[in-house]
Amino acid sequence: MVMTMRELAKLCNVSISTVSKAFLDADDVSSNTKKHIFEIAKENGCYGKFYKGKYHKKIIGIICPELEGLYYTGFITELKRLMEKSDCICLVSSYDFSDTKQAELIEYYASYINIDGLIVLGSIKYPLKKGYNIPIVSMLSSDTNHTDTVGADLNSAIFEAVDTLISYGHKKIAFIGENLTKGKGEIFTKAMKAHNFNDYEIITSGERFEKAGIDGVNQLFTEDTDFTGIICAYDNIAFGAIKQLKELGLKVPEDVSVIGIDNISTAKYSETTLTTIDTKLEEICSIAWDLMLKKLENKYYSSRQNITIKSKLIIRESIRKL
Repeated sequence: MVMTMRELAKLCNVSISTVSKAFLDADDVSSNTKKHIFEIAKENGCYGKFYKGKYHKKIIGIICPELEGLYYTGFITELKRLMEKSDCICLVSSYDFSDTKQAELIEYYASYINIDGLIVLGSIKYPLKKGYNIPIVSMLSSDTNHTDTVGADLNSAIFEAVDTLISYGHKKIAFIGENLTKGKGEIFTKAMKAHNFNDYEIITSGERFEKAGIDGVNQLFTEDTDFTGIICAYDNIAFGAIKQLKELGLKVPEDVSVIGIDNISTAKYSETTLTTIDTKLEEICSIAWDLMLKKLENKYYSSRQNITIKSKLIIRESIRKL
């Protein structure tokens, strides 16, 4: 049975008015009286029901597409570090790449939880409601319609990856991605056409992560295939591709050069260190958090800016000149 405020007041031997004021953190109720009321409320499981005050630390929510891969969890880990450095608490939810679920989570955090700020990883697809009064920053998005955004510019880096492979003597280059990475494949296509190269292949696997790399290599390498360069949509795909190339008796980089994207933490520690595109995770998080701090200090602050950080190709052992 749920305890009423009248019953709680009787247990605490104070008036209902005193209990109500205590939960509103009113100044005319002493700290000792509040402590006494709160302890009894907690013992009887009704503290959360009655407490209306703000938690003493700022609470920031992060809504991200998924929690499976190292890419998004890398951003969450860095943001959490920055938040805790600023004495804030981090809450994390995943919308599983669903636009409607993303909108539901934004609604929940902005309207139903006593939260102080919200960071959304990925494009905000639905317009934000005018009633939201918490600061919101979007990351890894080029969408400036709804809020301030901070993201990575992959265009020049993917072009640089293609340029590098071509300068190394590679004439047949492929791209392995999956259903969620088609935008990167489109950039790859533009880069190949810029060099007037028509002998390229784009594989879109139905799998994800390392399985997508394995599947992509199996699709790409038939009896007549002689591709010598592969660019993968992200590093986990590259790891799967390297594994499957070895299964097929091909060496990396002696027979096939492989490039990934994201520069996740394991890229420089793999058996053959992975050439990859660094999306500047720490820099993006730092800028996004600075924006959030400005919004926390001034709820009317909004620059509606789209900040893009140029990604950078990092050359390691997984590619070589022919």
